[in-house]
Amino acid sequence: MQAIEAYNLSKIYKGTRVPALDNISLKIDKKQIFTLLGRNGAGKTTFVRICATQLLPTSGTLKVSGYDVISQAEHIRKFISVVPQEGRPLRALTPWDHVYNWLKIRGEEKSIAKIKTEKILERFELIKVKDKPAMNLSGGMKQKILVAMATAVDADLLFLDEPTIGLDPVSRRQVWNLMQDLKKEGKTILLTTHYMDEAEILSDKIVIIDNGKIVKEGNINDLRKIIPQNIRMDISKKNLDIEQLKGYGNVVEIGTDIIRLFTFESNIGELSNLAIKNNISFNISPITLDDIFVYLVGNSIKNN
Repeated sequence: MQAIEAYNLSKIYKGTRVPALDNISLKIDKKQIFTLLGRNGAGKTTFVRICATQLLPTSGTLKVSGYDVISQAEHIRKFISVVPQEGRPLRALTPWDHVYNWLKIRGEEKSIAKIKTEKILERFELIKVKDKPAMNLSGGMKQKILVAMATAVDADLLFLDEPTIGLDPVSRRQVWNLMQDLKKEGKTILLTTHYMDEAEILSDKIVIIDNGKIVKEGNINDLRKIIPQNIRMDISKKNLDIEQLKGYGNVVEIGTDIIRLFTFESNIGELSNLAIKNNISFNISPITLDDIFVYLVGNSIKNN
């Protein structure tokens, strides 16, 4: 049995004609970190909210651990935990209040709730501010409170919708380590993120979504095979003959001033000389998940 099974899933919000999700079908295995990548408005959060029984689909079916999200939502809510993208801590409550009360709501005994609360606050370096109202904490600390609440409970399936947004590099890695530990404990994590390094490091499987549709899915090695070239070159459009550039590889326009060229290492010398001769600025680097993402949705970006 999969953790999540979606079949022909669609969602059209009232008053709109363009689907937020357009006939999506996918399966998520248990005990893995499954990541949804996409631009803002691509449909990631809509999918997470339907999985978490916070939103009803317009059509299609979706099952979470075999339970239907429409007819069996109460069963699903017992073994999931969520960090919502739009979530905010309550201003007057402290980090201790948030985590401890949430554990109590989820059925923990007082003594166990106290132990778990202290443990998770120490892990996220919130123990020194455990008695400060959330209104007096930084944005990063507020985000860590939400992640601490979601991961403190013994949920089999976690929905983490951009959990590291606004966190500093050290705090991001604290969350990464916790996610990896939870996977080792047999938990399943559905993650959305805009951080490509985060997705590349953590994900067992990645699905790229654009305009409500699945563009591509697979593990990171599968996705790397999408781009045959091994070098990325970002080049200023100034004084540039784009048609000439296409002879060296695949060209994607990523902005009003920059052209991204996917090419082979053997072309670097010739391209560098061409750019220098024409007084064109450029940057060269190996292919990354960010490049794969731009490569797959580049035409969509250009047309929007």
